[in-house]
Amino acid sequence: MAKTKRKGREEKQPYHHGDLKAALMKAALLLIDRHGIKGFSLKDAAARAGVSTAAPYRHFADKDALLRSIQSEGFVLFDAALALAFEGSDTALAKITEMGVAYVRFAMEHPAHFKVMFSLSDDDESGPGGGSTKGFMLLVEAVAALYPNATPETRNDLVVVCWSIVHGFAVLQIDGAFDAAFGVGDAEARLRRALGLLFDRTL
Repeated sequence: MAKTKRKGREEKQPYHHGDLKAALMKAALLLIDRHGIKGFSLKDAAARAGVSTAAPYRHFADKDALLRSIQSEGFVLFDAALALAFEGSDTALAKITEMGVAYVRFAMEHPAHFKVMFSLSDDDESGPGGGSTKGFMLLVEAVAALYPNATPETRNDLVVVCWSIVHGFAVLQIDGAFDAAFGVGDAEARLRRALGLLFDRTL
């Protein structure tokens, strides 16, 4: 009987946590790294964070809401990294190249964020991948500066080419596909060479 009463008192104890939302997002990111976006539940995130299965519902209606928060956080970090690369480069070509490097570096350093950012469906008025348009518009600006006499359609095509190359490079890099196919060596140096070839008008 004593054990039953003690258990009852434990269940009624108030829940305390410094930052439940951040703890759940951190737990989810670790689970995504290990099992992928579909390989965990809100219950798993709660267990990983060391909280009750009911606790997540204080901040998230469901798993999708948790993923949306991770997506938003990811794009804030991502946009900041791209803006830093843009502002730190002098020429239009350097801006495109260094933004590409920052893009891939972000993917390598934040693979779980990156997967969520570009995996959720776009159900609002956000930018490519369901996120902010800030970084994307910086690329548009840099391409326009590099090709000031190009038609809008051509500039848009160049933006798509740049984005496709860099995003594809990032995905292949974090998935380990490059290592399986050939020694990529320094990923950032290889990307700089690839983008240099793309814009090399002497070839």
